[in-house]
Amino acid sequence: MSDQSINTDHVLQRLDQHLLLRPALSERIHRELMMELHRRGLATIDRIHDEARTKIGRPTGTIIDDINQAERDRWDAAERQAVERITREYAAAHFSAVDVDDVVDVALKREEVSSLEKVANLPNQTFRNLADKIQRFCDLPFAESQLNPAEAEGTRVALVRHLVSDQHEFIHIAKDYLQVRDFGDLTRRMLGNDDGMGRIGGKAGGMLLAYHILKQAEDPNETNFPLAIPESYYLRSDVVEDFIRLNGLDEYQTQKYKQIDDLHREYPMLRGVFRNGRFPRKVEQHLRGILDKLGNHPLIVRSSSLLEDRFGTAFCGKYASYFLANQGTVEQRLQALLGTIGEVYASIFAPDPILYRREHNLIHYVEEMAVLIQKVVGVQVGDYFLPSFAGVAFSRNEYRWSPRIRREDGLVRIVMGLGTRAVDRGGPDYPRMVALGAPTLRPESSVKEIIRSAQQTVDAINLKENRFETIRVEELLAFGPDFPMLDRIMAILRDDELYPIPGVWVDAEVSELHVTFDKLLRSTPFAARIKGWLNLLEKAYGVPVDMEFACDGEKLYLLQCRMQAQKAEVGPVRVPKDIPEADILFDAHRYVPAGQADDIIHVVYVDPAAYDAITTREQRVQVARVIGRINHSLERRSFILIGPGRWGSNDIRLGVPVRYADINHCRVLIEVARVKDGFLPEVSFGTHFFQDLVEARIDYLPLYPDDPGNRFNESFFMTSPNVLAQLLPNDADFADIIRVIHIPTASKGRTLTIAMDPDSDHALAYLR
Repeated sequence: MSDQSINTDHVLQRLDQHLLLRPALSERIHRELMMELHRRGLATIDRIHDEARTKIGRPTGTIIDDINQAERDRWDAAERQAVERITREYAAAHFSAVDVDDVVDVALKREEVSSLEKVANLPNQTFRNLADKIQRFCDLPFAESQLNPAEAEGTRVALVRHLVSDQHEFIHIAKDYLQVRDFGDLTRRMLGNDDGMGRIGGKAGGMLLAYHILKQAEDPNETNFPLAIPESYYLRSDVVEDFIRLNGLDEYQTQKYKQIDDLHREYPMLRGVFRNGRFPRKVEQHLRGILDKLGNHPLIVRSSSLLEDRFGTAFCGKYASYFLANQGTVEQRLQALLGTIGEVYASIFAPDPILYRREHNLIHYVEEMAVLIQKVVGVQVGDYFLPSFAGVAFSRNEYRWSPRIRREDGLVRIVMGLGTRAVDRGGPDYPRMVALGAPTLRPESSVKEIIRSAQQTVDAINLKENRFETIRVEELLAFGPDFPMLDRIMAILRDDELYPIPGVWVDAEVSELHVTFDKLLRSTPFAARIKGWLNLLEKAYGVPVDMEFACDGEKLYLLQCRMQAQKAEVGPVRVPKDIPEADILFDAHRYVPAGQADDIIHVVYVDPAAYDAITTREQRVQVARVIGRINHSLERRSFILIGPGRWGSNDIRLGVPVRYADINHCRVLIEVARVKDGFLPEVSFGTHFFQDLVEARIDYLPLYPDDPGNRFNESFFMTSPNVLAQLLPNDADFADIIRVIHIPTASKGRTLTIAMDPDSDHALAYLR
């Protein structure tokens, strides 16, 4: 017997084995074989049809050259059987057994992906049924023969819509990067009742999409800060509906229609109610299983609302996210996790997100909150757990302190430890600001300024005390020099100069070490790596993006990605030079944005000395609430806010602790940054707070009255009539701290204009 005959028999045996195992797919398998013969130029479909007709004694088909009539006749049953026999003969003559395996594999995939798409497009599908269908597809062998991406596009679109996001802009991007097999791992990590259906939400979806965008371009052999995402689990968005129904909390769905003062007053009560709510038994079982698997590794429980991190509505920092030290018995850890998830659910009804939804015409949307549960990135150092460093990166830089810095090169805010200090307005120190086009260029001009700006405290998880904690850098270093990448984070101060640490061993006194990140930025590809990621993500998204990241000393973890809030384009602004000195209220020459605010009617001024004299936290919070009531009483965009230090700081010693709901109507937010106890307040650029200002189209301007050449007419703000009592009679007791100045009354009918020109780095506020 010839080799050709042996091969023919072997191919036919292999084909028959496949058909015996899958008789229902016989027609599809034969069709795939015929199409592959056609694609390879071995036999066209029409040729096989003609040969089949000849075999059964019929004339071959006639091509009809008439656009108004079908080109050829359809096969009948007898011809179809003959076509399959001819197809087998050609396949046996020209294909190997491996070729047949590949064709059958493609046929199976096409069958499964077609079935999956039908299920995914059903409106009332259950999660378990869809997940099982996805798993069936994923269980198919991952052979060399793959479906054309276009063939599964409808399936990918349906899966993204069902499991991740229904926003058109997101789906349009995600369908090109999320493969069907990616949903197999995703559904294994999604938690909820089998008969429900929900999504993983915006924050989780943005992280996954960005990871797969970057992964496609990633060199698998990359050793410098290789890409990763934390181990993650997803509590589906429908679970919150089960939670509300189980606990009889439907009455709170009307919170979104209440007055802002009522929301502020009732939110603490809601947090307590939701924290102690019951969860469906199935969900508790899932969460207990996760805790068994993860052990005592610290966790972060993050909001992932369906509205969050969408195109056009970022909701930066609006919903709650909490760290869990996750220490103790499984039952203790489970109760802590359930309580934390309850508080994340409660944040749906917090004042800030509700006000944000009102402003973006989303208030009637039935909010669904998914929850992202992740292992915290980091390592244990003594009693503490934390990453080497973390931060937030922007593909567009709105904070340019040098002509060498280009907006399109991007910006990074980086801190040692947990990234909370990079995105929130916290304690009395600074993140390192990195212009990615010139990463070693600093805003500070001297060693003294660098040390004064260097990070003094670190956010970490105290494993011994089972809580999130802020500690001083020297306390952390007291546990020893084994902190990962310490040599690239710290610099040594000797003889009034800062020196990089030679090698990897840190041989210096703790008092000599200062957080600078100089070696990381000068001697590693970190900055180039982040810049490359931002470029890839912006290209895929089609808009500027920002992302959060953390590093455990080895891998660089992507934590979040979303569209970056963009300041509206402003044409050239001319700062007038002929304003009489008596009409100038202030000017500024540092970090000036582009913008012009005309016809300002009111100034709300917080007296720095009076505010500093307040001794209790409760009183300072009350000042913020009064600011909020003023904000809602004055005409939108007709007033500016001027206050000491950091507006919106988590540390109330550093500024007025306003929230988004307290300042969203103002036109310009101004921070008076004066040196106090050797500390100059840090500006807002890059924080969640700053993103709020950009989205709300509020200009932000820092003033440095102590800088030589700057003018600040404090007398005008302190001696002009205070109309707070007329505006809010119930808050008249705060008139010594908060001054509301009606500009036309104080200036004989004039209004206030603020012109801000970034090209000359000059802003001027004047009466006209």
